[in-house]
Amino acid sequence: MNKQAIEKLRKRFVLIAGLSFMLVMMIMGGVMYVTNLITIRREIYDVLNYIAQNDGDLPRWERDDEAGNGRVVTLQDIFGRGERIYGSPEFLYSTRYFAVLFDEEMQVEAVKTNYIASVAEKEAVEYATVALRSNIKFGKNGIFYYRVARREQGGVIVAYLDCDDQIVILSRLLYTALSLIGIGSIATLFVVRAFSFRVIRSEIRNMETQDRFMTNASHELKTPLAVIRANTEVEQMMNGENEWNQSTMRQVERMTGLIQNLVSIARAEEQESREAPKNIDAAKIVRETVEMFAPVALQSGKQLEMEPAEAILHKISEADLRQLTSLLLDNAIKYCDEAGRIRVQIAQKRKNLLLTVSNSYAEGEHTDCSRFFERFYRQDESHNIEKEGYGVGLSIAQNLVEKNRGSIDAHWKDGVIFFCCVLR
Repeated sequence: MNKQAIEKLRKRFVLIAGLSFMLVMMIMGGVMYVTNLITIRREIYDVLNYIAQNDGDLPRWERDDEAGNGRVVTLQDIFGRGERIYGSPEFLYSTRYFAVLFDEEMQVEAVKTNYIASVAEKEAVEYATVALRSNIKFGKNGIFYYRVARREQGGVIVAYLDCDDQIVILSRLLYTALSLIGIGSIATLFVVRAFSFRVIRSEIRNMETQDRFMTNASHELKTPLAVIRANTEVEQMMNGENEWNQSTMRQVERMTGLIQNLVSIARAEEQESREAPKNIDAAKIVRETVEMFAPVALQSGKQLEMEPAEAILHKISEADLRQLTSLLLDNAIKYCDEAGRIRVQIAQKRKNLLLTVSNSYAEGEHTDCSRFFERFYRQDESHNIEKEGYGVGLSIAQNLVEKNRGSIDAHWKDGVIFFCCVLR
């Protein structure tokens, strides 16, 4: 993981942490608001029901001091259910309501507005008529809640309760919760962002240490390899080539190639392409790369072909596309069956560029293709040196694809292995 990837991961973590906090706070605030809303509506319903049962009047309630002494407060009391609502000496003076009584013929029998000053009798009748026409027994009209109920002596009573205070309290609660959620989320983003730098500091330091080690090790290994190569060449000049010095030279070449791949890995991870992505003819770039590898495939006795493709304009770094195609072709030529066939396909699907390189691979039926992208992984457990791969080419290809916000996968079917890249 390079420095840019760690930085992207840090930003993603900060965003997820902020959104998670906001989601949790919204759930908590929503539960609190809905609980209060349901509680207040139940309390209003009980008050209106009590008024309707008393035919629009509020009988005086006499306080029982002894009954209240030492009484344990229950959840029922807290959430407004039971006699606590209207069983208070102040209830008679704090409840603002009006009621309209209708007889069996739905004619107005009485209008009671002595508990509210803002509504006249005529207006009360209009409110009652609206409630009757709505066919809803309990509902809301402006700042009033109403209840339509049957009277014991026949007829209907419509009671309206002024709930302006409760509505204001609910609105204040909602706006306060939203404000706290917004301020808390912003504060959380700043706090998490500040701490995230400290969290990733050690990872960046480890990554830089590993990169330095890889670079230094590559340089340090070049010197003894150069000495071994020079000594072996001198021996070949003096004594001629034989089995032993030829084997030494092959191992030197192999080690040199391995060092070059280690350097390529370090560069691929720590540096972005210097060439900015631009609209290019992707099919042309891939075709040119295929033509460059054609002599290599022919020398290995393998058939390399590319499906005809029209010009495909895609925004991508030309260097990245050439390197990706080269890595896939190099891998295909090395591991293709003898006298096998290598095929390259390129197409565009919606806004994505699809690049597929396939080759004959009869032994791949029981192979775990997903492991091909692991560094230094080789299917040949004996590490046969006849196969010149180092197990890093596909890993570099995967880094190139991910840098271009794409994906790469491998699968085997009917004796052919496919490496499919999706570039966005």
